[in-house]
Amino acid sequence: MAVLGYGFIGRRVARTAGSSGWSVRALARRDGAPPEAPDHDVFTGDASDPAVLDRILSGVDHVVYAAGTVKPAESDEHPLEEVAANLGPIIATLQAMERHGVPSMTFLSSAGTVYGPGAPAPTPEDAPLWPISTYGVLKVAAERYINLHAHQHGFAADILRCANVYGPGEPEVGSQGLIGITRRALADGRPVVLFGDGGARRDFVHVDDLAGAVERLARDPLGVRVLNVGSGRSEAVKEIVEMVAESIGVEPTFDRRPARATDAPLVQLDIRRIQSLIPFTPRDVREGLSY
Repeated sequence: MAVLGYGFIGRRVARTAGSSGWSVRALARRDGAPPEAPDHDVFTGDASDPAVLDRILSGVDHVVYAAGTVKPAESDEHPLEEVAANLGPIIATLQAMERHGVPSMTFLSSAGTVYGPGAPAPTPEDAPLWPISTYGVLKVAAERYINLHAHQHGFAADILRCANVYGPGEPEVGSQGLIGITRRALADGRPVVLFGDGGARRDFVHVDDLAGAVERLARDPLGVRVLNVGSGRSEAVKEIVEMVAESIGVEPTFDRRPARATDAPLVQLDIRRIQSLIPFTPRDVREGLSY
């Protein structure tokens, strides 16, 4: 297995697959971190570089694509640059898979950005796609390219539309990763930035539940499958902040700011399709906060 992208999620997928018996190669950016575990190899390089991809994908039987260069809140600032930076690597990866005869892949998409604010709740995989950020548009475009190449070249692909992922190793700075950013702010005695009234609701999935799903699905790929990966529940952002504060024994304070145009008011996924394929019982967010 090759894991392209060695950030928060990619590291956990690589570790989970390695501990489950896969031979794993991971690709980090040039400033990539050292491996978390001794059961996989980490290379550095650019996922759009054919030479790098040829090295990583030679002899590989499955690719997990977890790479990305932009966050939803910033994606509209430089859309032309983001198109090249995000679609270039996935197209290069698909072409490299064709060269090396790689039979299957997993692509980590974003449920919170591809469905749009008018989606029903819980949202099934066949709901219309109406992204409201460049980030979401690029995820939809990547999904379409994967489907195109899979049908043209006969490989299998799982497109996983992930809820908000949290857990050990989650980013603690930036604009993505509510729980990690909240935990760091509270631990430092700083107010938590709250966009809007905090009533927007999100579906949260623990990173190890996601990594386990990736590994189990990769054992038996079949055709092109689009699958939601979340908890099937939703929590208000303000309630999540209060849960995090309770878990570390502090009282939260807030830095209130206007709502962002790139944020959907509600994300809650229908996860029955993935549960029909593999054992998948995601943990409750209160349980998941104990790390």
